[in-house]
Amino acid sequence: MKLIDRHSSSFTIAAPKKIEATEKAVKILQNYIFQVTDCMLPIAEKVCEKCLKEKIIVDIAPFDLQIDGCDDLGDEGFVIAEKDGTVYILGASADGLTFGCYEFLEQFFGCVWLTASDDYIPHKCTVEIPDGYFDKQVPKLNYREVYYRNSWDPTIAEKLKLNGQLTYIKDKKLVEGHKNWGFWCHSFYTLIPPEKYFDSHPEYFSLVDGERVNNGQLCCTNDEMIAEAIENLKKFMAEKPDAKYWSVSQNDTTRFCTCEKCRKLDEEAGSQIGSIMYFVNKVAEAFPDKVISTLSYWYSRTAPKYIEMRDNVHIMLCNIECDRSKPIPENPQCESFVKDIAVWHKYCGNVFLWDYDIQFANLISPFPNFRVLAPNMKFFYENSVRSIFNQANREQGGDFWALRTYLLAKLSWDPYCDIEKHRQNFLNAYYGPAAPYIDKYLNTMADELEKTGEGLSIFGHPQDEKFLAKELMPMYKSFFVEAKNAVKDDPKLLLRVEEDEMGLVYAILKAKLYDSEEEKQSLMAFFRRVADAVKLEKVEEWKITVDM
Repeated sequence: MKLIDRHSSSFTIAAPKKIEATEKAVKILQNYIFQVTDCMLPIAEKVCEKCLKEKIIVDIAPFDLQIDGCDDLGDEGFVIAEKDGTVYILGASADGLTFGCYEFLEQFFGCVWLTASDDYIPHKCTVEIPDGYFDKQVPKLNYREVYYRNSWDPTIAEKLKLNGQLTYIKDKKLVEGHKNWGFWCHSFYTLIPPEKYFDSHPEYFSLVDGERVNNGQLCCTNDEMIAEAIENLKKFMAEKPDAKYWSVSQNDTTRFCTCEKCRKLDEEAGSQIGSIMYFVNKVAEAFPDKVISTLSYWYSRTAPKYIEMRDNVHIMLCNIECDRSKPIPENPQCESFVKDIAVWHKYCGNVFLWDYDIQFANLISPFPNFRVLAPNMKFFYENSVRSIFNQANREQGGDFWALRTYLLAKLSWDPYCDIEKHRQNFLNAYYGPAAPYIDKYLNTMADELEKTGEGLSIFGHPQDEKFLAKELMPMYKSFFVEAKNAVKDDPKLLLRVEEDEMGLVYAILKAKLYDSEEEKQSLMAFFRRVADAVKLEKVEEWKITVDM
């Protein structure tokens, strides 16, 4: 069926319900269809069941115009279908309908959602939809966040079907903070601040080497502390009554409590999660209508031999130690995590996973982990992960940040998607004629990493990586020479290529792989020019300057 024929169409866009969600959907479709085809589809004032032909119907559940197969859409699912000359885009909710509209534009109009500031909009004169087409999509993961600064923008988050962005729209206003969350993580000292309690109640705080300390954790088995934490949490909840999730979780350090009672529970559990869970269960009991989240992270990452969890307790499992050179389930260095996630899979059917996808010690240095993203996401899903926080770069930019955002978003929606198809679509849309050379660069570097047989740590450094050996640099550089030559007449595409080349230049400078002071200064000049153009501020999570 031809929806658009030589920039012309007899179709109209119609919404049975005149509500904010459908009005938004209608505008999205009308706007992008016009950008692609130069054909402005009119918006129907009314929808008559007897004259549905040549209409694009948009609706949210409960549907006024039902078609078969629209059940079990969950909270965010959608259906895109063609039936008897009518196109249907039906969403389980406002979000589901928005996701469905953007998916429709991707599938049939060739749009690619690149970044918060850029879309790829092709130009077509004809658009066809197969007769009887039916596509039903329901997200495999309920919570999906890709923690790049770019995806904090609510619009690109919607386009990529992310629902856990750091900013979102509520009552037509931009709101900062994780949606539906009161506290996100590392909240012990938010609940019991040491500056308020330590002098008068040192027993509330962790016992380390025989002394109570105010720069560690809480004493999680101190019932008086727990009662005070509950009272404080009530006050926080009163300020955010709509927040469902509240984190009661360890600080981002070690120095956990070794008092007799905490140590006893930890020994029984075989993990420091034992004493933490004592605290968390007490809080969860006080707030049965909320979900109390806690971390299984760092010193508490080891899964327990046995643990009792209230139904409204939520585990946020972190895999910060995992090697990224091979998929987790086949990686000998990840054996302990594989065992731990299997245990949590037994205790709770909805694990929240905190995954790490960049090199934090060097935010823009080459980090060839692309081949493990899909197998890892499948492994997570098959072990009860239903929510995921993909921690990437909170700063501007980073190593292939746009590509990694896109792929992680696709995998978070469907771990079994054709990720190579999505990868090629993005490369072609984002880099244009330079795409084949960027593709060669990424694949060659991944091959070189595999040849080394070594790991890939999120805390690694370019000077220690064999896949960044000096003898490989001429080959890597040649790919960027070809890529830049392919887009030399397009300033936007050229800057995209140069921004990614900047990571390789950073590695050369950091590892001192240049041959002369003259070469060093030339590389520094390139780095500073591009860094300024893309507004790069940090090259490490803890380092502000871009100076070498």
